[in-house]
Amino acid sequence: MNKFLKASTSITRLINKQQTTIETCQYAKRFQEIEASELKKGMWIEHKSKPFLIEKVVHQKVAMRGGFIITDMKNVIDGSKSNIKFRSAESLELIDLTKNHYNFVEVTEDGKGFVFRKIENDDDDDEDFVCTNPSQLDGYSPYLTLLGEEAEFHFRTYNNNIIDFKGPTQIDLIIQSVSDLQNNNVLHFENGRSCKGPSYLKPGDKVQIRLPDEVFITKL
Repeated sequence: MNKFLKASTSITRLINKQQTTIETCQYAKRFQEIEASELKKGMWIEHKSKPFLIEKVVHQKVAMRGGFIITDMKNVIDGSKSNIKFRSAESLELIDLTKNHYNFVEVTEDGKGFVFRKIENDDDDDEDFVCTNPSQLDGYSPYLTLLGEEAEFHFRTYNNNIIDFKGPTQIDLIIQSVSDLQNNNVLHFENGRSCKGPSYLKPGDKVQIRLPDEVFITKL
């Protein structure tokens, strides 16, 4: 029952209305048809035209009627969770979502898009990926320009959406200003972000911050 299907599409986006510059982002999905009884934790499936990550699988046997598969699934686009029951022999579409490696290139001219370029890209026709939804960047959007061109990011794409975004786990920043908060200081940085830090820190100090949760690590 391992029948593979290939589907591809392209989404055309207007990046700069004034100059009418067009960017085209392509994606490809590879499906494998499986039975629900083959589901395992960590698999990706498409259900009702939406991508889900399987988080839990329970096999339920029913005498004389076959069995059922009860799943806990997470919609990887909006993060919503569902508990869905499938018949054991029900056909499902397993998705192959390859995680690729990217460098951040620039912010689009309108300031609403973040351009990523695939590392070691052998396909000359594969265009840069433009993300216009900062919520899919797992809190990294304020730090992209500060991390530098060599910083590597890893994510999957589905219908022009970013899934499972990962980036560097730390960044070095200069404290721009400090405000008091009881026994801690609030450290303010050039990108408008802030975090709590020890009371001995002062403006001009260089510190290391853990990403994406924005936690003080150490003074440098």
